[in-house]
Amino acid sequence: MTAKTQASRTNSAGFTLTELLMAMLVMTVGLLGLLQSVTVAYQHSMKDSLRKEAVLLAEERMHDLCRKAFKDIDCTESVPEQGEKMVGGAPWKFTVTSKGEVAGPATKKLQVQVSWVVQGQTARHEIFALRTRRDGE
Repeated sequence: MTAKTQASRTNSAGFTLTELLMAMLVMTVGLLGLLQSVTVAYQHSMKDSLRKEAVLLAEERMHDLCRKAFKDIDCTESVPEQGEKMVGGAPWKFTVTSKGEVAGPATKKLQVQVSWVVQGQTARHEIFALRTRRDGE
């Protein structure tokens, strides 16, 4: 008596367990790469949002300085002002420093600096303007 061994069919329908596991592994690696790119895009978007808020804040403070009477613009070192604002659903802490210095007999150089920390690094936006004495001041 000889035992007959039946060979597996090469044209059978379906997937083997090994093929399924390999396909799942490839898909998982691809999805993890996609998830990482989404995270990087979100971080860049948040940095851009914070910089935009800093620009708006600096311009607002500069307009406030320029509206003051020429004699009321302080030319001593100013004290940094701490603040917090909600940006993108998260609190954003910043520091604003405004100062003026004499640039001539009828001109003052104004400076506004906004600084903040994002991902452990300090970022800063700084603007300058010249304010001249107007007629009647």
